[in-house]
Amino acid sequence: MYEFLKNLSEKSNCQSMGICSIDPTVSAIEELLLSQIRQTCFYVIKLRELGQFSKEIENNIIKGLSIVMLNTSFDKDDFMCFLAQLCKDKNTAKEKYMSICKQNRQPCELINTDEDFCEKSNLSAMIKIGEEKLQNKYRGVNNEKQRLLELITIFAKTSSIILQLLKKVKPDTSDFDFEVIRFFSLTNSISNRCEKLKRRILEFSKIGYQIQQQTSDFYENRYGKRISAKILTTPIEGRAILISGPDIFELEKLLETIGNREINVYTNSLMYIAHTYPKFKKYKNLKGHLGTQNPQIDFSDFPGAILLTQNFSQKIDNLLRGTMYSNKIIAPNRVFKIKNNDYEPLIQSALKLDGFEKTKNKKYLELSHDFTKIETTLDELKDSSVVIIVGENSSTEDIQDFNGKKIINLDCPVETDLLLSTLKKCKDLNIKTDLFFTSCSISSINTLLCTLFMNLENTYLVNCSSSIISPHVLESLQSDFRVNIIK
Repeated sequence: MYEFLKNLSEKSNCQSMGICSIDPTVSAIEELLLSQIRQTCFYVIKLRELGQFSKEIENNIIKGLSIVMLNTSFDKDDFMCFLAQLCKDKNTAKEKYMSICKQNRQPCELINTDEDFCEKSNLSAMIKIGEEKLQNKYRGVNNEKQRLLELITIFAKTSSIILQLLKKVKPDTSDFDFEVIRFFSLTNSISNRCEKLKRRILEFSKIGYQIQQQTSDFYENRYGKRISAKILTTPIEGRAILISGPDIFELEKLLETIGNREINVYTNSLMYIAHTYPKFKKYKNLKGHLGTQNPQIDFSDFPGAILLTQNFSQKIDNLLRGTMYSNKIIAPNRVFKIKNNDYEPLIQSALKLDGFEKTKNKKYLELSHDFTKIETTLDELKDSSVVIIVGENSSTEDIQDFNGKKIINLDCPVETDLLLSTLKKCKDLNIKTDLFFTSCSISSINTLLCTLFMNLENTYLVNCSSSIISPHVLESLQSDFRVNIIK
C-alpha cells in the first residue's frame, strides 16, 4: 500500500537501534518542565476564578505542554531559556493572585513547592531534581490512579500539539487553551477519586474532538478542501530541501521565502498531507515526497538541507548533524535554530550544496482522499455494523475476523478529517462502529483519545513502543476505557 508509511509505528526500527524507550535523563528534563507547568496552571485557574487571566501565560503553558522530549542530545540553552520563562510565568501568576487576595482580604490557597528554578543555572543539578521528582511522583498512589494521571498528561500534551497547529491559522484559541489547562491541572492533586478522573477524561475527550474538528476546518478554509493526489516519490536533479513534521504552515512560509529560486522541496513523514491541499499545487518548487517515517534512513543520505518543523517528534540521536535546521522550541543539539521564522539561512545552505546529481526513474504514489465514496457505502449500511480501519497495515495478521462486519479502510494513518466525517455519518445513520488503529503515532493516539466519549462498540489499537506512549497509558486505555490492545 503506502510504502513511505510502512515504518510509522517505529516498532522494528527503534528495537533494532535500541532506542524504543526514553532515556532517564530526558524523562527527568521533561518532568522539570511539567512540574513548572502544573504549578503555573494552579495559579492561572485561581486567577480565572477571580475574573483575571493572562493570554500570554496561558499560551506559554500550551507551548510547554506541546514539547515532546525524545532525544538525549538537545540544545541546553533552549531548555534553560524556556524553563526560566515558565518559572517567570509561575511567579507572575502567583504574585498577581496573592495581590488580589490581599486586596479582597481573603485567604490565598498556595501550592506546595520545594524548589524555584528561576535562580538556578546548573543543568546537572536540575536533572538530579527531575530524577528525584520522577522517583517520588506517585509515592502512595495506587496503580489505577497512576495510570489515569499518566493518561491525562499525554492527552493534554497531544491536544496541545494540535492546538499549536490551530494557533497558526486561528487568531484566538484562548477558550481551548484554558480547557487544556484546567484538564492538565488535575495532575496537581493525587486526592482526586478515580471515578472523577475517568469522568473528566471522557468530558475532555469531547473537547479534544472539537479541537481536532476546528483544526481540520481552519486548515481547509486556508488551503482548500483536501483532494486525492498523485505524488512523486523519487528525486529530481537539482538542489533540494527536505521538510519533516506535521506543520504545513511552515512549509507554506518556506515555499514563499524560496520564491523563484531553483530549489526543489520534498516533504517527509507526516508532511505528505500537504500534497492533498489544493493551495500547495501552485508552488512549483514543491516536487514530491521522499522517505519513510524513519529519519535514521531518510536524513542520513539526503544531499540537501533539512528542516524539522516545530512539532517534529522523532529520535535523531543516532544521526550525524550537518545541514539540519529546526523551528522546535527546544531544538536537537547541533541543529541550526530557525530564528523569528526566518528560513533564509536554510535556503542559503541548500544553495551551497550540490543536491541530487540526476533525476531517477519517476515513481508516483496515488493518495486517495474521497469521503463521497465512503459516504455512499455508509448510506447502504444504515442500522448495521461496520469496522473502520485507520492506518496502513490493513492486511496484517492483526486484522482477522470481525464476524462478517463491513470493513471501511481509510487507507492512511492520520486521516483525521476523514475519520471525523465517517464517525459523524455513522452516528447519523445509527451504524454500530468498531474502530481499529493499525499504527501508532502521537497523532493517532490523540485521535483515539478524542473518540472515547463516543462510546463506540469496540476500539482496537496496535501495541505502541514506549518511546511514544507509556505502558501505564496503554493499561489505562485497556482497563478503564475498554480499548483492545493488540500485542
